[in-house]
Amino acid sequence: MNNMMFSTGIDICSVARMRTAIERGGARFLNRVFTKAEQSYCNQKRNKYENFAARFAAKEAVIKAKKGGKGRYAFSLIEVTRGLRGAPTIYLSVEARRKLSVPTKACFELTMAHERDFAVAFVVMFHKS
Repeated sequence: MNNMMFSTGIDICSVARMRTAIERGGARFLNRVFTKAEQSYCNQKRNKYENFAARFAAKEAVIKAKKGGKGRYAFSLIEVTRGLRGAPTIYLSVEARRKLSVPTKACFELTMAHERDFAVAFVVMFHKS
């Protein structure tokens, strides 16, 4: 019998709101919410604010999948990376997993979409019961 369980999280983010937050908060906001690698990736894109918004939505979706709790505002600990085929994935270091109370062997599936005004992300977290 397989004891694997899963939980889900979804979030939507306004691209205009993300743009305003970045323009007002500058580097301080960016460093508090996004990793250097995420900032580099998004800043290279023509539609960078859509990409930032999608990553923010993904981070919120991870927090919802883990049901809030410890570390729920530690956005920079959650990193959206690209897999070998370019698909977005969630990366959590060992330290991040500890601070966020995410099981060591938990794994994530992520899908994101964005278009002009909004970005959305859906996360499934698989873990042992």
